Amino acid sequence: MSSSPNTLDASSVVEVETPGEATLLVSEFPPPPFYYTEASTLKPPEIPKEALERGTRKACAAAAKTRAEAERLRLADEGDQTADVLGGVLAGNTTSELEEEEGDVVAIFGEIVEDPLTVQPLDPCEDPAVIRDEVKRLNREVVQGFVDLLHDLVNRPAENKKRRDELSHNVFLMLQETNKFREHQSRELLIEILEKQLEQREKYINELENKITKVDNLLLLDENLL
Repeated sequence: MSSSPNTLDASSVVEVETPGEATLLVSEFPPPPFYYTEASTLKPPEIPKEALERGTRKACAAAAKTRAEAERLRLADEGDQTADVLGGVLAGNTTSELEEEEGDVVAIFGEIVEDPLTVQPLDPCEDPAVIRDEVKRLNREVVQGFVDLLHDLVNRPAENKKRRDELSHNVFLMLQETNKFREHQSRELLIEILEKQLEQREKYINELENKITKVDNLLLLDENLL
């Protein structure tokens, strides 16, 4: 028995394209995975607090050792190692002189995960004025160091490594100081946002009070007329 020309099955409905409309690619959503029903019975694993704290201590110790070694190389003037210091490559003996703490740590792609609650800031500065003054001082030293470097390049071209190291170190210290100012900047931004919100709310409250006053006056006027 032949079907009516007006009758279309599901497959033909999917294949029909209406000009100006998107083509229907999927007729219905797929069913959820089988493990969705078991989600309510699953319990997340405990946070490895001891491993996080141990990894944080290891990471802080490694960072302190790297900074000390870089500063030693900068002051010792041991050959032309400027590129290595700036690139984070330490020359000489890189074995740890301190006994590493035994135990598991939390790592992702080989990088130790540090617990932000246990990380101590290197130089917690609560006064933005101190950071401002330090940045100004370093800025003057950078400018003077650049002038001295040009003088050395003209008069002593082969003896400018120490000057370059000092200039690079001062620029690096300026970056560190500006990073300290980030939390003060975020605090000031938050204060500005809250002040704007408070001002806007006070404006709305004043407008509402004015409207309430107008309505009260109209009601009193109607009562007097009655």
